[in-house]
Amino acid sequence: MATASQPSPRRLSRLLLVALCAVAASCGDQEAPSKDGPIETAVKRVLESENVEDQCETGVSERFVREVYVTLAQCRRANAPAPGDRDSRPDSAQISTTRVEGDRATTGVTLTSDRGARATGRLALVRVGSTWKVDRLGIDFLRSVFATLPEEGETAQERRILGCLAQATRALPDAAVRRIGNLLLGQRLTEAALPPRATLCIRGAAQQSAQTT
Repeated sequence: MATASQPSPRRLSRLLLVALCAVAASCGDQEAPSKDGPIETAVKRVLESENVEDQCETGVSERFVREVYVTLAQCRRANAPAPGDRDSRPDSAQISTTRVEGDRATTGVTLTSDRGARATGRLALVRVGSTWKVDRLGIDFLRSVFATLPEEGETAQERRILGCLAQATRALPDAAVRRIGNLLLGQRLTEAALPPRATLCIRGAAQQSAQTT
C-alpha cells in the first residue's frame, strides 16, 4: 500500500472524526431546537477544535477514546499537531434537530471541511456530570464522510487513493465500515485491515501515478 504523498494524518483525522464509531444511541421523544446550547458547544469542541484536550478528554467520552484509540496516550499521539500542518481554516460544524433522553442525546450534524466537502448524519452524546461529551458517531455520518474523501485530496494521486477507499466502503456492512473508520481515526490502520478491493485499487493508483511522473 502506497504511503508517500497521502493526505496528512491530521487533516484526515479531523475529517473522519465526524463519523468513526457505531450507530447512534437510541433516541428519546424529546426534541430540542438546533441551537441547543451545551450540546452544540460539545459538538463544536470536538469537530472544530484542534486542541488535544478537546479531542481526547474534554470533548469526548471515555468510551469514545477506548473504541477509537484504545488508550488515552494513543489519542494524544494521534491528535498532536503535525509538523508543517498549515490548513487554512478549521472545519465547520452545524447541528440540527437534537433529541434528549436523560443523560443521553443524539443530534444531526453537517460538517463542512476547509475544502468545502460536506458530510451529514447523526452522532450521540452522553452527559458526564454537567458536561455533554461526544460518545459515539452514527454509521450514517461515517458513510457520508467516506463518500466525500476524494474531494479532500490535494493531488491527483491523493484523490485516486481516497477514491479507492470511498468506493470500497460503499459495499461493506456497517460493522466493517465502523472498524475501518476507528482504525483510521486512531492512526492504527494497516493494509491488512483494508478490504482487498481497496488494497488493489490503491496499488493501481500508485502505479498509475508513478508512470505519469
